[in-house]
Amino acid sequence: MTKRIQLTQELFYYRERFRSCNVYVLNAFDRAVLFDPSMGPEDVDILLPVTMLVATHAHYDHIGAINLWKEEMPGRPFLLHAGDLPMLRDSALNASVFFGRAATYQDPDRCPEDGETIEIDHEYQLRVYHTPGHTMGSSCFLIIRKQGEEEIPIALVTGDTLFDRAWGRTDFATGDDRLMRRSLESLHKLLSQLPPDLPVCPGHGATTTSEAACRFLERMDFAG
Repeated sequence: MTKRIQLTQELFYYRERFRSCNVYVLNAFDRAVLFDPSMGPEDVDILLPVTMLVATHAHYDHIGAINLWKEEMPGRPFLLHAGDLPMLRDSALNASVFFGRAATYQDPDRCPEDGETIEIDHEYQLRVYHTPGHTMGSSCFLIIRKQGEEEIPIALVTGDTLFDRAWGRTDFATGDDRLMRRSLESLHKLLSQLPPDLPVCPGHGATTTSEAACRFLERMDFAG
């Protein structure tokens, strides 16, 4: 069983060994949400039932185990932006062929849109930010805890759009450097409005904070 790393009271992650992808798990009130299902059900230790699967984008190293999760519980919703739908059906576009494991994947149950708020339960929700560039459908997800009328940001899951002191490649088949610049500028604006110590959770490598990520983007001239 892969060791899990705690980030906040309700959020932890695993570092998947083969593809080096970070798999994040939100423990909500009575259910769990899994981000970037690179690991199968047998590889993780999650006490609450996983009721939602969210992919930041459709590269193999982030969705490699999605079919296993769906086979285990077909009714469990899988969320992915519509911009990445063509990648699910093409092993070159989803890059699985380059890992020596050519594969295709089933369509998502729901395609979240930019600005949409996804209710997880009475206490938690996700805010969707479409950030194309690494892929056409790449998206970031702000985890929010509701406390009465107040919305408290918990963490920002950024996939392969933004890392700790780096950003995602744009030289894959569905990448776009111009769109990446626009996405990073919009992320800078978002990060500047979030608590400075908010965890920023990338698809690979170490986590960072909104303050550190904001400073990095400013140094790299992505301040908009």
